[in-house]
Amino acid sequence: MPPPEPFTVITRVPIPASLPPNAVLAALKAYEPIIKPNPYLDRYERRSLEAGEEENDPFFRADGQNAQAFVVHERVPIIPGVGSWATKQVTIPCVFQSFEHGVRCCAHAQGGVTVRSSYEVRRRGEVADGPEPVSGPGDGDYELVDISSIECGALIKPFVKMRFSSAHQALLEQIIKDLAAAPNRWPGQQ
Repeated sequence: MPPPEPFTVITRVPIPASLPPNAVLAALKAYEPIIKPNPYLDRYERRSLEAGEEENDPFFRADGQNAQAFVVHERVPIIPGVGSWATKQVTIPCVFQSFEHGVRCCAHAQGGVTVRSSYEVRRRGEVADGPEPVSGPGDGDYELVDISSIECGALIKPFVKMRFSSAHQALLEQIIKDLAAAPNRWPGQQ
């Protein structure tokens, strides 16, 4: 059986002009603001970083810092719209690492699915690939960009691709919405 071929999904959400880009960056580097808005999240917990886990993965670069590990438990809908009985419990060990412009996350889900995501605060238009975010009044010059490389078997690729794209779009939108709704609670603010 040939090894899985990765595919890339790029998701972009504008950051409102009223929300400082450095506040979004600080929230990303706290890691939990990325985990909590996950639309499939059941629960999560911190775990110990295993020896060599970060060092042996070339996705984590020398410019990274503050690596932390979590286990995320998701309930992924198998058949949309039919209730919680048509979901699959998925356990995902993951490692986060901060860098200058954002956060890297490597997650190894069940069924041989590996996701390597980079969540970054960028000036609008800096990422050439991926869809342009829909702009609205009050949008600023920055955007939150998720560049994810996903590896999985050919049989589950259509399902993973469909669920991943919609989940990460909802995730980024919720991160921005949560930060915009609580300006006095931005990480690093008093």
